[in-house]
Amino acid sequence: MNITLVLKQKNYARVFAGTVRELAARGHHVRVLWQDADTEVPSELEHDNITVGPAPTRRRDDWAPQSSVIRRAADYVRYLEGPYRGAAKLRARAFEKMFRSLSRFAPPPGWSEGPLALGPAEIERLKELFRGLEQHIPSDPTIEAVLAEGRPDAVLVSPLIDLGSSQADFVKSARALGVPVGALVFSWDNLSTKGSLHVRPDRLFVWNERQRREAAELHGCAPGDVVVTGAPRFDDFFAQQPTLTREEFCAPIGFDPARPILMYVCSSKFVSPAETAFIERWIDAIRRSGAAPLRDCHILVRPHPDVMIDEAEGPAVHFRWPRIRQKAWLTRPFSDAGSAVVRTSYGLPEGFYECLFHSAAVIGLNTSAEIEAGIAGRPVLTVKADDDVVDGQVGTLHFHYLLEENGGFVRYARSLDEHLRQLAATLAGGGPDPARIQAFVHEFVRPGGADRTASAVLAEAIEQFAAQPAAAAP
Repeated sequence: MNITLVLKQKNYARVFAGTVRELAARGHHVRVLWQDADTEVPSELEHDNITVGPAPTRRRDDWAPQSSVIRRAADYVRYLEGPYRGAAKLRARAFEKMFRSLSRFAPPPGWSEGPLALGPAEIERLKELFRGLEQHIPSDPTIEAVLAEGRPDAVLVSPLIDLGSSQADFVKSARALGVPVGALVFSWDNLSTKGSLHVRPDRLFVWNERQRREAAELHGCAPGDVVVTGAPRFDDFFAQQPTLTREEFCAPIGFDPARPILMYVCSSKFVSPAETAFIERWIDAIRRSGAAPLRDCHILVRPHPDVMIDEAEGPAVHFRWPRIRQKAWLTRPFSDAGSAVVRTSYGLPEGFYECLFHSAAVIGLNTSAEIEAGIAGRPVLTVKADDDVVDGQVGTLHFHYLLEENGGFVRYARSLDEHLRQLAATLAGGGPDPARIQAFVHEFVRPGGADRTASAVLAEAIEQFAAQPAAAAP
């Protein structure tokens, strides 16, 4: 079979490379297209049955500006409804996207909150209006031609759900060609924070049962149209094993191997545009703690992969651990002598895994790195941060999914004092049950079984889907 996969960005290819290779190994031809300008072929996609190429970033016909406004407005209205009434950060982002479709200026602060005065019936009328407008947006001939070139038996897109997503047009064009079209969920928050399904695909491939419920409750998907496959992006992490001794790990960073390490994993700038200020207060609170293990521990900070080194961090030192393929970068921006910032390669997991493995506990505000810490078997803790520094945490739906109180494994503190008590107890051996951590992690990102990669499960599901006829175009 011929399968076309359309990705928003080239770096998404790394996440789905295992699935693409599995399909190619089964004899299918996979055409991978991405919507950015980078044309270099990733080594993971070098295979006789795999071709790569560019995809249009957006439609090219007269509907282009109108479709963007319609979809962004529909996305904004979504954040006026019940589950999102308290999600001011998400609502403001959606409103700004909509506003910038109409104006080159930024909207005045607070404008996004005014329509909260609308009642449920009025919101439903707006939703009905945008659904009707969406139905009148035709398939784009340019996108149709790009898809038709590969003579696909199935088209897949990822992530599809995004504010004002242009990928909705690939769904429309696949439908116009009579080709089955599916969407691959990329991240744990795609269904809850990124926007709407403006055009529903024939099949939605999700990580877990929680996302299946999200698809039904937040996007109106029929349960039979949603398939749980696990999260391919973590397959490489499940395959990791520690290779460094404690001494080998600590030496390049200047840490004492005998002292415990707390690892702080940073969130995206959307979650916290000023996280460094919070980290400084957090480190100071740890050093002032009455618990000796906290006062004496080392603190390792891992920046979010999207945050580059800046001058405020001071000089960056490159180093390499023994038997680890990639270099790492060390900076010391904090006045605390026992703290260090270490960046490891985003594309290769070994260095990050070693950091997690050699840490006694991992702390994060709202980041998927908490899931990777769980895969490594580490206890994970979080603390409610001040809204003036971190406004993308408790107001998002997905933040709550990992918490112990909701069946997850992340220990949540509502104050810094409570958090310090939890940290001290964890260092004393009172952390979450390791079996519980592993059970949740497998349920959340590898529900197909501990011995099966999510990439293989997804490839099998795609193969079955591609063999079915397409749904009729609406």
